[in-house]
Amino acid sequence: MGYQHRLLTLLAVCSLSLTAHAGDSCQTRTADWKPTLPADDQRVLQSFIEPARRDNAPLLLDYVQQTRSPNAPILSNYARLRLAALALRDGDTQFARQQLSQIEQNSPAAVDAALLLADSYRRDGDMERARGWFLRIAARFPGNPRAVSGLVLAGDDWRKQGAPELALPVYNLALSKAEENMQALEQLQQDPDQLFRTLTNTVAGNSTTVTDQLVLALVRDPHSQVLDATRQLMVAHSEKKCLREQGKALHNALQHASARDLSNAAFRTAANREKAATEQEVADLKRILQNAPDAQDLQARLADAEGRLERLNHRLNTLGSTEVPPELQKREAALDAQEKRVDQQIRQARQQVRTALQKQLPTLKTFYRNLAGEAQLGKAQLLQSSS
Repeated sequence: MGYQHRLLTLLAVCSLSLTAHAGDSCQTRTADWKPTLPADDQRVLQSFIEPARRDNAPLLLDYVQQTRSPNAPILSNYARLRLAALALRDGDTQFARQQLSQIEQNSPAAVDAALLLADSYRRDGDMERARGWFLRIAARFPGNPRAVSGLVLAGDDWRKQGAPELALPVYNLALSKAEENMQALEQLQQDPDQLFRTLTNTVAGNSTTVTDQLVLALVRDPHSQVLDATRQLMVAHSEKKCLREQGKALHNALQHASARDLSNAAFRTAANREKAATEQEVADLKRILQNAPDAQDLQARLADAEGRLERLNHRLNTLGSTEVPPELQKREAALDAQEKRVDQQIRQARQQVRTALQKQLPTLKTFYRNLAGEAQLGKAQLLQSSS
């Protein structure tokens, strides 16, 4: 059941970015997350885990023809692949090709589909079409080691058919692709961060590049835990995006508070100047009135000045603080803490992926070295037969 759980997880991870955060807190609760699928999807997955049997064919055929599951774009490709394999085992190459031709070219199953197509033509004795499919799949998926191995098979076929002029360029192409992919693996080993975008964006993407192929290898490795790391990366990146949106809203609120503070500060400065002038005016009028207490116009001016001074003092006393409001300070501190937590989650998930990457690279490198050795052996046999 471990493999089934990994398939369930893979399907769920593909759609996780759509629901990676909920609520205003931006914090996704993933501790109790469990992948769930419709019953027909689970039955199909269970059939993939079991050895291929003829009695599974009706279930698979019914699924590809009638299911409306949102996971059908992924599972239907593998269901057709299993149907084709069963048909080839029974010698029904026409039905096999019918199923294989309906597999999406960008599916992770596309390489296996093309190789089975080539095998179907070989079974029918149509070696030309078989070799054509080997060449086509290598051109379409140059980063897939099994696709590149098809070049060696095509070269072997031409060599055995006594066509060295056709076999030699295919062997050379296989060597070239193996060398290119080895260099790509070396670059990944030096800079594994370039793998993260592929992981978080297209876990189940196609295998057109070495990076995509490595992603699929990591996903299929039951010990790498790369799916969990990928899910953590997706959740953390989605939460970080949500936090950025909250940060924008907080920034606007702080800007508004700052603008208000600037306005208050400017008014306070002007009001204090006016207050000082008014206080001086009141003092001058009182001094003059001591010598002319019956001057009504001066009395009126004094009353007006004292009224203005009272209003200024009231306005200054009720003027808001120029400091950031405590509520905004609290929001700013909480947002900063959340961002630090998410950054830590991203670092941990990346380290987990990096560890899985370092474990997986030697296996792929060995495969490409062996593939190059097979191509070199084919070339040597060509030279030996021509001498």
